[in-house]
Amino acid sequence: MFSELSPPSGSPGPSAWSQPLPRDDRHARIRVLLVDDHTLLRQGLRSVVEDCVCLEVVGEASNGLEAIDAVRLLRPDVVVMDINMPMMNGIEATRRIKDEFPDTSIIGLSVEEGMGMVQRMQAVGIYAHLAKESAVDALCQAIEDAVAQKQ
Repeated sequence: MFSELSPPSGSPGPSAWSQPLPRDDRHARIRVLLVDDHTLLRQGLRSVVEDCVCLEVVGEASNGLEAIDAVRLLRPDVVVMDINMPMMNGIEATRRIKDEFPDTSIIGLSVEEGMGMVQRMQAVGIYAHLAKESAVDALCQAIEDAVAQKQ
């Protein structure tokens, strides 16, 4: 099951917590969902994202099916999506998420960097592709760019 991060004490109840922040608020943080089947990688990505002042991790999922459920509940601005996962891969999950939530930006992560993989990911609507090896250096900027291009 995907995990929704708990709100800080004194914040609104769960239904208010899972609602997207208004995009017209210049101080609103970008809501990010992390999807990867490896817990350690998700923890590492969370650490990177949480170091970026304008970003907030709102949840995590370990496969494509969980990612779809998490997007429905949490309505993140950006999903960081592993491509190779059990149950449902990131390409199929991206296609389904983009069909239902076309304004959600998705950044694909993979160890595979071949043009065929990138083209398949682009065909289903990812905003960008990052190799896992370089994700630490480029992730925050890619997330910010994905949201900026929609505005």
